[in-house]
Amino acid sequence: RESNPLFTIYILYVRTPDITDYNTLRRGILKKIIFWAICAFIPMMASVGYARTVNIALLQTEIDGGVEISHTEVFKREFNALFEGEHKLNYIEYAAPGDASPQDIQNLMSSAYAHNKVEYLLVLDVAANQVAGLRKSYPKPTLLPLVLNAALQGYPQKDGGSGVKNLHYITQDINLGQKIRKLQNVAKFRSAVLIVDPKMAENLDVTTQRALLKQAQDQGVTLKVIPYLDDENTILQQFPPQTEVVLYSAFPSKSKQQIKSLMQAVNVEKSLPSFSLSGSEYVKYGALATYQPDTDFERLARRTALHLQDMLYGTPAAELPVYFQTKNRLLINMATSRQIKFAPSFDVISDAELINVDDEKSDIGYSLTAVARKAIDENLSIAVQKLQAELAGQRVDEVRGSLLPRFDAGLSYDRRKRTGNTRTGIFPEDTTDANVTLSQPLFNESLWAAFTIEKFNALSQEELLRETELDIIQSAVNAYLNVLREQTSLQQERYNLNITRENYWLAETRVDVGDSDKSDLYRWESELANAKQAVLEAKSRLEQHKQELNRILNRPINEAFATTIETLDNPNLLVSDARVTKLITNRYSLNALVDFFVEKGLQRSPELKQIQAQLDADQRQFLSDKRAYWVPDVNLNAQYTNNIDETRSNLGVGAVDDDWTVGVEVSLPLYEGGARAARKAQSRLSIMQGRANLRDTKNTIEQQIRSQMEEAHASYQSITLAKTSEKASQRNYDLISSSYAQGQVSITDVLNAQDALIEAREASMNATYAFLIDLMNLQRATGAFDFFLTDTERVELSQNLVQHINGRSENMTETQTP
Repeated sequence: RESNPLFTIYILYVRTPDITDYNTLRRGILKKIIFWAICAFIPMMASVGYARTVNIALLQTEIDGGVEISHTEVFKREFNALFEGEHKLNYIEYAAPGDASPQDIQNLMSSAYAHNKVEYLLVLDVAANQVAGLRKSYPKPTLLPLVLNAALQGYPQKDGGSGVKNLHYITQDINLGQKIRKLQNVAKFRSAVLIVDPKMAENLDVTTQRALLKQAQDQGVTLKVIPYLDDENTILQQFPPQTEVVLYSAFPSKSKQQIKSLMQAVNVEKSLPSFSLSGSEYVKYGALATYQPDTDFERLARRTALHLQDMLYGTPAAELPVYFQTKNRLLINMATSRQIKFAPSFDVISDAELINVDDEKSDIGYSLTAVARKAIDENLSIAVQKLQAELAGQRVDEVRGSLLPRFDAGLSYDRRKRTGNTRTGIFPEDTTDANVTLSQPLFNESLWAAFTIEKFNALSQEELLRETELDIIQSAVNAYLNVLREQTSLQQERYNLNITRENYWLAETRVDVGDSDKSDLYRWESELANAKQAVLEAKSRLEQHKQELNRILNRPINEAFATTIETLDNPNLLVSDARVTKLITNRYSLNALVDFFVEKGLQRSPELKQIQAQLDADQRQFLSDKRAYWVPDVNLNAQYTNNIDETRSNLGVGAVDDDWTVGVEVSLPLYEGGARAARKAQSRLSIMQGRANLRDTKNTIEQQIRSQMEEAHASYQSITLAKTSEKASQRNYDLISSSYAQGQVSITDVLNAQDALIEAREASMNATYAFLIDLMNLQRATGAFDFFLTDTERVELSQNLVQHINGRSENMTETQTP
């Protein structure tokens, strides 16, 4: 135990006497029982004997007075799981301020080393990891698992380990030349600048710098290293004129805001593609892309725990491997791509993970209510129908004019040939006359019938305008909801692509270690291609729905706009009233709700009102056709004529006096060759046709309301069920995926679980949108949308609905079966 506290050897010597008599036998049995009890107890005692408390100094990050624990908890969980039952881990915690300087970090580490109980130092502060590996000595075993780029920082390395007593760090094996070669697939470049942290720049020896420049030069790239010493404007001034690309190392000594400011300045002032060499976090800050994936903290914590175990078993920290292998994956920030106006090729995008794909900034934003109201104001089909309704109103005024008095004024000049009548003065040679004429129908059946029919036609056009508005609102809100659904579908296809990539990489690993043959890899390769194709198709559908919505709203077809997440809490929707939804508990209350909407729908249906208006017009025409046999037309005509001037022979009779006439005309056609009978028959048939059409349309509207209500009810109930299905599918996929990683299930099981998961996730996320689409279709069938109700009207409608359902429920017998 003194030489190695992990192992204790227990030596037990038991001498059993000869068994010659009963007493001896009894004593022998007792001794054997004691013997086996001791044998059973020894392992437990051994466990107690070598189990001990391991004291670990834990250096974390302090943020706003608290400790950043996101990574810490992962590491603690993995450490405790590995050493459970073997050792008890005692963490002695130290907190580094967020703005701690490298010297502050070194002082904090020295304090931990000086603690008499501390045996190991685990540094989980990211910034501290970048400077802790540059100490001259380490009094106690030290673990640095979060070193971003050891090569760029000049960390010691020998034979795959640190080569420094008591120092062990974990970093990703980053070869600058390999990274540049990969990044050139995204953007071709031959001149680049590498911006590095000032502390890293101080620690880069000449040999390391030359190695980095040589790696870049081997790829045909001229590289200039610029330390991030001053503000971003000073850094930009150091860019060579031919710079094509910017590379970012890690900046542990800089704040998040400083890093974002630097990247924003590069994007705005230089508009150059930029790449992060330190991971995806910087891409989220504003860099264009990276091949460095997010750190798998769970796997990294497990790896660190195993290395601590190796140290406990006697492996020197300096000999433990420092490189942490990860799968390279391309991550592109599409917001940055749009900002610098640089578009990667379609091939590159299809193989990359994209962020901020749909976050294109736009001053235009829509909600469900805004779309409905904007459609009324801007849609061109509605504008056309409004003009048509105005035309119908003008035609009514035109026909009305034929029933009112008509005044005509005339001025005439006549010159006659010189004949005997003019020479004798019987007729004037030249004459100028003015006249005024009045005509007034006293009774004209056809004119009155035409006037009444035009009023019905105008009413029909008004109802057609309402129908057009309802149709356009339905099209607009459905187009908007389809945009939201397609956004979800695109999100799910991208999610499917991501987990397919993960499974593809898993299959690669299994093939590499010999746990699987290449058939799985080829199948995943096929699935990966299919997933990429599905993403492209989903993107295409989304763009088409956006274009459709822009067309309906009379906006530029390719105009970008932002959307909101629609929920059932929209106060402009009747469904947001909990009093209504809570009443729909069984088939009887649902039927009462349907009956209420059927009644309302038939009352306000513009289609029925159009047909009724046409039927009224046909009935008026039929009445006019019947009266044509015996009702005459009576018209009043009057005229006044004034002779202004004339030239007459001296032999004439003298000047002509003013003249006027007044008369009443009565006319009645006696025979029109059967035309009157044909018109009467046509009118009768039109009435019969209109009545049949009215009954058929009523049935159709009622059937549509009831059908849409059934769909809306089903989709409303499905919202909760879809979420349950998603949770179950997620758990099922996690179990099968884990089993597949261990080689316990086949690829077919994984694919089935993955398909079920994607389908369930999409159904769950779209369940609300599906219900809202059904609700919009129901409101269209009932002839009104909730968006245009005033608060008073909405409250009144809710109250009437509640009273109707309650009244129907009271009349239902308890013995009936729903």
